Amino acid sequence: MQILNYLSIEDKKQQYWREKIRKSDWRAAEYLCSILEENKLSKCFGESTELLLLTEGDALISFCTYAEKDEIDDPSITPWVGFVYTFPEYRGQRRVGKLLEHAYALAKKQNHKALYISSDEEGLYEKYGFTFWKKMTTIRDEETSVYRMPIVDMDYSGIIGKHVKGRIDRPLGSAHPRHPEMIYPINYGYVDGVLGGDGAEQDVYVFGIEKPIITYTGKVVGVIHRLNDNEDKWIVSLSGSKIPREEILKRTEFQEQYFMSELYL
Repeated sequence: MQILNYLSIEDKKQQYWREKIRKSDWRAAEYLCSILEENKLSKCFGESTELLLLTEGDALISFCTYAEKDEIDDPSITPWVGFVYTFPEYRGQRRVGKLLEHAYALAKKQNHKALYISSDEEGLYEKYGFTFWKKMTTIRDEETSVYRMPIVDMDYSGIIGKHVKGRIDRPLGSAHPRHPEMIYPINYGYVDGVLGGDGAEQDVYVFGIEKPIITYTGKVVGVIHRLNDNEDKWIVSLSGSKIPREEILKRTEFQEQYFMSELYL
């Protein structure tokens, strides 16, 4: 999967993705396409607005806007996620979470304190780390629910660099106990004597060996902080050496693709 910023791609490709958006079963998509065709996205929603596309090859999975403004006329509330849509064949897999994760990272980079969504959907955005904030009135004089996700900076200074040991209960090459189609491309286990946010043993991804193991001793070199879950995942290096960010993300994607997260090293 890949995330594209519509405004950063060439005109011919923009037309291709507009047609993909137009094929959605959502009338707001037609309105979005009209704004794109008239080059009014920035005029309508702010200069820093982006249209994010979650793609896989030539297929469009999900899309949403990351914008300064939305349907609430209050400049003090920003930034917003809007036009959130996932095509039917990809629903139920939390794919849109990767777009929301990207929007969260943009908001954090721009030093915002929170990310907002206006929606009448109840029980949906709570799955992605948002909580109901308050009822507000839109520019069309309609009531809507505003959901808010705080931007946080976690402190893992007491964890990263720590030497740990434990057991591997899901070795490399084994299948997930509840989802047998998921095969572990890395040794996955837990830390002896440490409980995670879910009340069970702290989970770890163990790097540094390409065969199944039963136990391990190593050094924590990173933490995957899940934005929409109550447990983090520690990254353990058997040699104690640093592991490139890209390698960690690639090796853990098989499972982390279903969650919103950020990696601390």
